[in-house]
Amino acid sequence: MSRFTGIKIIFTLIACVFAFVSVGKITFASEASVKTTLDSIDFERKSKNEINLFFSGNSINEVDRYVILRKDASAKDFKEIKRISSKDVNKTGNISYTDKISTNGYVKYEYRVDAYLKNGKQVKGKSIFASNILICIDPGHFQTKNAIEGEDGYGYSESMAVLKLGLALRDSLKKNYGISCVLTRTTESITIDGFTDKNLDGGHISLRGDMAGRSGADLFISLHTNSNNSHANGYPTNSQPVTINKPLIILNSLAKENDICINIANNIGENLSIVNFNEGLAKSKDFDSVKKGSLSEWTVAKNDSITINGSVYYRMGENGDYYGVLRGANVAGVPGMIVEHGFHSVPEVRKKAMQSDLINKWVDADAKSIAAGFGF
Repeated sequence: MSRFTGIKIIFTLIACVFAFVSVGKITFASEASVKTTLDSIDFERKSKNEINLFFSGNSINEVDRYVILRKDASAKDFKEIKRISSKDVNKTGNISYTDKISTNGYVKYEYRVDAYLKNGKQVKGKSIFASNILICIDPGHFQTKNAIEGEDGYGYSESMAVLKLGLALRDSLKKNYGISCVLTRTTESITIDGFTDKNLDGGHISLRGDMAGRSGADLFISLHTNSNNSHANGYPTNSQPVTINKPLIILNSLAKENDICINIANNIGENLSIVNFNEGLAKSKDFDSVKKGSLSEWTVAKNDSITINGSVYYRMGENGDYYGVLRGANVAGVPGMIVEHGFHSVPEVRKKAMQSDLINKWVDADAKSIAAGFGF
C-alpha cells in the first residue's frame, strides 16, 4: 500500500467519524425540537362536554405520527385516544384535537402527546391536567378603590390586591388543577357592555355576575377583602385589632342550595383561617363550617364581631340576593359566592399583603379549596 493510499484511507475514516457524530447531533437536535413542540401542549375548556387540546406542529417534518394519550384520575397508565398522521396535518401552526366528554359530571384528566419520528424513535411530551370546569373570577371593584391612606396604609387598596389575587388564582387553577377561568377584569379598569368602572358598579354591577352566565361558567367567585362599620369595637375604622380578622363567604341563592358550592365555601373558609392564623393575623384558626339548610344570614354584628369565627352566610335584599354581583350570577343561572379573605381595616393585614407573600398564600388556599370542592 502506497503512502498516498494510506493517507487517503485515514482521511476517509476521519470523515466517517465526523459524519457519524454530525448525524448523531442532528438526530439529537431533532428529538429536542420535537420535544419542545410536544411540551407546548395546552388546553381550553370548550364546553361542559368538550376539552380542546392544542400543541405546536413546527417540527412536523421529523414526525411520522402523533399520539394523544389520556389518563383518568384513578388510572395507572395512559391510554391512546387519538392518532394523527403527519400527512394529515397542516405543515405550520398548531395541531388541535377536541376530546368529547361522555359523562355529565365534573372530570379531570391528564393528557400527553407523544411523537413517533420517521427514524423510528419515540419522543414523549410532558403531561398536563385538564378538566371540564370553568370558573368566572371577579376581582372586586376597580382602579384603586378602597385605598387606605397614610403611613400605616402601606400603599394598600382592595381593588389592586384582589386583582393580583385573581390573576394568580387563574394561573394556579389551570396549571395545578386543570381548571379553566375567565376573569371579569384583568387590568385596573373594568368594562362590560359599554359601562366602565364607576358607571358599571354604580348602576349595573349585576353585569359582573351576569358575565358568568354568558361565558357558560360553572361557578362565579367575587374576590374581596373586608371592612367594618365606622369605629367598630371602639377602634378607629382602619385600625381594627387582629381579633376582628376572619374570612367570610357569602353565597347567592343558587349556591346555598348546592352541595358542591357549600363544600367549596367551607374549604375556602377553613384554609384561609389557617393561613391567617399562621401569619399571626387571627386570634384562632377555627372556622364555623355549615351544611345545606343551616346557613344564617349575614349581619353587621357578625361581620364586626371580635369574638365570632368566620363562617358561610347568605344575604337577601328587596330584589333577591342583596349583592348585585351575586344577584347577577343568580339570574344568569350560575351559583356564586363572595369571598372576603380578611379585613383590610386591620393594619397588620395591609402590611403583610403589601410586604410579604400573604396574597400568594391566599391564592393557594383558594385554589386547593376550589379543586377539592369539585372532587379533585
